[in-house]
Amino acid sequence: MPQSTLPSDAVPTDTSAQDDDAQAQQEKNTTREGILVRRGQIWEDLDTRQNQRRVVVEFVKSGRARVRAHYGTRRSTISVSRMHKHSAGFRLVEPCELRYGVPTVSSDETAPR
Repeated sequence: MPQSTLPSDAVPTDTSAQDDDAQAQQEKNTTREGILVRRGQIWEDLDTRQNQRRVVVEFVKSGRARVRAHYGTRRSTISVSRMHKHSAGFRLVEPCELRYGVPTVSSDETAPR
């Protein structure tokens, strides 16, 4: 008996559904300011009670970021919607701040004497 080749058991060749899912995930993992949250980024907690706590993103999925303490092993989960410049939010730490500290005077200004 010849076996018919029906596409019902085959894997769909249309990748538009996968592309739509990937785009939806990317939108969920993007902050209000348009920053795509990615693994390895360092974010600073702007809550004054947290004493300038910094966290490193371990992974991001469905609008949730799994983070760990910058100099430690404590882990927590943060909603990406909380990652924006607000008194109870987070801000992305620039790489130059990690090496040289936060600049107090811009390069075109002179420091008061």
